[in-house]
Amino acid sequence: MSSRWPERYVQDGPLPDDPFVLLRLWAPEDDEPNGPLATLATVDADGLPDARTVLLTGVGPDAVAFHTDARSRKVRQLRAHPRAALVVRWDEQARQVVLRGTVSATSAEESRTAYARQSRYLQLLAWLNTPELARLARSERERRWAAFDASHPVLDPPPDWAGYAVEPVDVLFWEGSDDGPSRRVRYRRLAHGWTSEALPG
Repeated sequence: MSSRWPERYVQDGPLPDDPFVLLRLWAPEDDEPNGPLATLATVDADGLPDARTVLLTGVGPDAVAFHTDARSRKVRQLRAHPRAALVVRWDEQARQVVLRGTVSATSAEESRTAYARQSRYLQLLAWLNTPELARLARSERERRWAAFDASHPVLDPPPDWAGYAVEPVDVLFWEGSDDGPSRRVRYRRLAHGWTSEALPG
């Protein structure tokens, strides 16, 4: 199906054959510490859906990555069922992307690079956001945070820092407009590449 994207996205030309061309236009550079937030959806052992917010840490040629604590609930679910959906929103630009696909672990090198790009706050959080600390009073949590921060000017990733890549088979772009109707464009991965179609918003 022949589709066209608004001029402010790709010069009013044909949609790119690969959705990652468009996604990289929307997403910030990978070295931006305040990357886009995304809702990650998984299923638990009973088949019930689960969701939480994660920070995207990279957009590759065919996958998007996020990093988290390997002991977390979402990681347990992904190990049992390595499929997920991600919803990424840019509210000020009236944009949204939904990606659905398979999940695999990133390399140790990629995980170290992603950690180095995190803000200082998120680097500290990866070390300190533990169940033990969470049970303490707020004043004690903040005291220990400040002490750890002061005594560790440079941080390497904690042992449980892990990265995961979502390789989508389905990508849905949505864009709103104050001057007309919203619209969606859906990409589906086939054996020979991607197909796309424009849909009402």
